[in-house]
Amino acid sequence: MCGICGTIGIFGKEERDAVVNKMNEAIIHRGPDESGWYSDEVCTLAMRRLSIIDLDQGTQPKYNKNKTRLIFFNGEIYNYQELRNDLIEKGYFFHSNSDTEVIVNLYEEHGDNMLLLLKGMFAFCIYDKEKEDFFFARDRFGEKPLFYYQKGSGLIFSSEVKSLLENPAVERILSRENMAYYLKVTFVPEPGTLLKGVYSLPAGSFMKFSKGKLTVSKYFDVDYRIDKNIKTIEDASSVIKPVFEQAIKRQMISDVPLGAFLSGGVDSSAVVAQMQMVSSKPIKTFNVKFEESSYDESPIAREVASILGTEHHELVISNAEFKEEIFWKIIDHVGLPFPDSSAIPTWFITHEIKKHVTVALSGDGGDELFGGYPVFDWYRKIRAVNRITPNFIREAGEGVLAMAKKAPLFRSSSMLRQMEKGLHLAGISEQALPIEIHALFDDYQIYQMTGVKSDYQMMHDTPDKSEEWSDLRKIMYYRLRYNLPLDMLVKVDRMSMSNSLEVRAPFLDPDLFAISSTLPDHLLREAGIGKLALREMMKGILPDSVFSHPKSGFSIPLHKYQNKQFEELVAQLFSETSPFTNLIPKDILTYIKIQGLQNKSNNSAISVYKSSHQLWSLLQLAGWMKRFAVKVDE
Repeated sequence: MCGICGTIGIFGKEERDAVVNKMNEAIIHRGPDESGWYSDEVCTLAMRRLSIIDLDQGTQPKYNKNKTRLIFFNGEIYNYQELRNDLIEKGYFFHSNSDTEVIVNLYEEHGDNMLLLLKGMFAFCIYDKEKEDFFFARDRFGEKPLFYYQKGSGLIFSSEVKSLLENPAVERILSRENMAYYLKVTFVPEPGTLLKGVYSLPAGSFMKFSKGKLTVSKYFDVDYRIDKNIKTIEDASSVIKPVFEQAIKRQMISDVPLGAFLSGGVDSSAVVAQMQMVSSKPIKTFNVKFEESSYDESPIAREVASILGTEHHELVISNAEFKEEIFWKIIDHVGLPFPDSSAIPTWFITHEIKKHVTVALSGDGGDELFGGYPVFDWYRKIRAVNRITPNFIREAGEGVLAMAKKAPLFRSSSMLRQMEKGLHLAGISEQALPIEIHALFDDYQIYQMTGVKSDYQMMHDTPDKSEEWSDLRKIMYYRLRYNLPLDMLVKVDRMSMSNSLEVRAPFLDPDLFAISSTLPDHLLREAGIGKLALREMMKGILPDSVFSHPKSGFSIPLHKYQNKQFEELVAQLFSETSPFTNLIPKDILTYIKIQGLQNKSNNSAISVYKSSHQLWSLLQLAGWMKRFAVKVDE
């Protein structure tokens, strides 16, 4: 596990080396064990290494057999030993037992097609010294990041935005157009970012750079092809079980201490159960306990740990323990504003886990593969209403509810707000519906703040056969394509790597995804219960409490997390002397600030989650602009 960076064709060699050295130092947390370096008249490439496999001989760069190509690599390839053996049979010779050396030789043998052979998480750069061209690639689901910036005929790249910005050639200008995406759904779809000219190589894509020309191509996209031979829940369980077991076995390969997250939910509990089955000693497991009981699954995690016989550790997060330090940690390590407040407990638990192990397996991806999110039901219900209810009836219903909300009797009614939202969403187009369901701000607010009217094109870029998918698969695709790589995996990667901890996600194993994509809808989610096939697979292994309790996210109750230090940070970043306040109208900022600080319960106008997170999202934006001296393009 590492961080990589480099500069190609910009500056003279001496200046370029000095700049890349600064870029590399900025990602030292991603690899505190050692650094790697290569420099010639064309480029300077570097990396920081967190030693996981082949501790003594894993130093980078690694070369192909005739040393014409070299690689700098971030990630883990879990099937590298099988790939290595295949290459040895074809006459390749290896100087180490590292996965990095396998990749560069695999590229020698198969070219671009080698990417479909890799089972793991990765972002890498291969440099062909003879042709003076570069090949970059990123894993299927976007577990490992790669950012880049093209300057004339040159290119700058890094695993983190903060490192990229160490290069003075990278401009720091806010993209108003992409800011609309950020305010709408809390992220910017790839390849864009909030910085003009700074791009993220999309998940499942590769990039070629040669003589100043850059091309990006996709090698993987989601496809759902239902297997009609899988008819019962027992059938579903039997087909996923061996693939799940193989995924866990692959991802337990490590030359350093290894553990696992254990939230008490189905996903992490299933991962831990399988890990313990194949381990000769107790697996180290880790759980966050929230003081707010409605967010606390720790009793279930303790029960699971006790039954499975793991070595369990519990970390308590106080609701009133906001520290400004954690706010800046999030911004520094994400390199962009990040409104998902669950980054806070994620940082704390990865900080704690690192005291015990260097690698931890998680349950990330289980909901996306096996239909776990309640929002999937919400989407399907709205689509059903859309099909059977005429527009004039929906509009009349919205009008009645809007008037009812003004009555004193109903001002605290969350139900009226939810009914009004449901009717509004039922009139939204199929392409826009996933975006609207996840919207943090409405279009009028966004226009007031950005001056941009966006049509949010991201859902128009779907696979050719997506029209044949069910409603469930369409909303699952949205979460897998956008929320997973741009929220969930960003949070996990940046917070864990800030603590020099590697986190692996067995549910994102390519073979497991391929099997999950063939399961009929009714074996994924039905009657408000998700992950039916997974539940069946783990029945009799995990306690009933894992299956019977309602699904709980990893977010903190942000409205209860606010304290004096939080309020002082808001006042500081929203002050009239802050450059941020020239971006957004004062009355809008004042309204969001008051709502975010004073609203402590749901009402007919807004949920407490939305009011607190609207404030948090603008606070993150203001802090990011200040931290990285981001300018607004007039």
